[in-house]
Amino acid sequence: MVSKLRSVVLFFIGAGFTINAFAQAKPAKASGDDKFIISALTALKANNLDDARQEIDKAFTPETKDKSKALFVKAEIYISLQEKNKAGGQYQEAAKSLFKLVEAKPDYEKATVDQLLLYCGFAYYNDGVKAYGDHKFSECIEIMKNVTKVRDINGGARKFDGLPQAKQFDTVCANALLSMANSAYSLSKYDEAIPFFTSAKNNPITRSAPIYECLIEEYNFQKNTKDILAVIEEARSAYPDDLFIRNQELNYYIRAGKNEELAKKLEAAAAKEPNNSEILNNLAFAYLSIANGKDGKKATNAAELTAKAEDAFKAALKLSPENGSGNYNFGALYFNQGIDLNEQMNAIAASPAPDQKKYDDLKAKRDALFLKSTPYLEKTYTIFSANEANLKGEDQVNYKGAVAALGKVYAAQNKADKAADMNRKLDSLK
Repeated sequence: MVSKLRSVVLFFIGAGFTINAFAQAKPAKASGDDKFIISALTALKANNLDDARQEIDKAFTPETKDKSKALFVKAEIYISLQEKNKAGGQYQEAAKSLFKLVEAKPDYEKATVDQLLLYCGFAYYNDGVKAYGDHKFSECIEIMKNVTKVRDINGGARKFDGLPQAKQFDTVCANALLSMANSAYSLSKYDEAIPFFTSAKNNPITRSAPIYECLIEEYNFQKNTKDILAVIEEARSAYPDDLFIRNQELNYYIRAGKNEELAKKLEAAAAKEPNNSEILNNLAFAYLSIANGKDGKKATNAAELTAKAEDAFKAALKLSPENGSGNYNFGALYFNQGIDLNEQMNAIAASPAPDQKKYDDLKAKRDALFLKSTPYLEKTYTIFSANEANLKGEDQVNYKGAVAALGKVYAAQNKADKAADMNRKLDSLK
């Protein structure tokens, strides 16, 4: 199997965009009958912000006649408090007021409201970046949702094009989605992360190979074979030289059992990287899989494909002679062919009238194949036995396979002592 890169790809976002203080808008004129809004504006103008906050909070009663005006003034006051204290969540109170205001009256004091909205968007982003850096991923997601809420206000129809911060805010929104994607990924919430990463890959500001890598891995975790190929093909087109993406493509074809397509992909990969032994080993496997066919029905060109597999194994071992699994797989190529002949010999011997000549011919061919397999199986044993206690996964399986095969090969070669040693070793590994 093609090696799967399992390292989690994280994007380290910097300290964030500095919150730029927007020019304070001119206070809105209040109606004479709303004393709390008037007193709040008076205190704001005098920079008595605590008094201004107390007065505007009093304005939010059932008797308040002009909600829009009260919401607008409250946003101005709380952002002024944020600017004064440079800490705390005063801007969040301002944002709540602004969200209500633009929902009710989208065009109310639009120029100033747009400035205040962007201010809140930048502030949410900076707090989200901090939460992400502190590995508070759930908190980061919830904070960053408010950044995109500013972007999507009024159904996304609201434009900030007239403000110098608008272009910068586009980048902020893109990175907010990216940090949400990475946060969900870190929490293993793949259903939640996939839409975020999909948005990130579709945005030219954030599109990158690592985003595709994460998205492909998430589909793998979900065992989503329906959508993964389309994403892999899109990623390969955008980043043809990315090794992780290429390996994921090969893994897809291996898992799907599409050996003809796999062989073509591997041939192309081998042509680009002729010194990559792993690709050559996988190419050999692909040739053998095609040769053996499905349901045991061999391909008509099985001999040609087996010869190609042999050449690929040889080339791979020339590059990586100490590869234990590579040696095992090459030895198994010859050993398995010998076993096939051995079964034919057993059938002849069990027949009522054995054909001795045919039996002897098959035995000679079998012995020659066993002899060819021996040095590779012995090399496998030497490599793996030196680290026997620490073997895991595929290496452990191949080690046992090599021991079992050597037991049969030595027996056929009349090397009884060596065969007994391998059989005892195999018993100890069970």
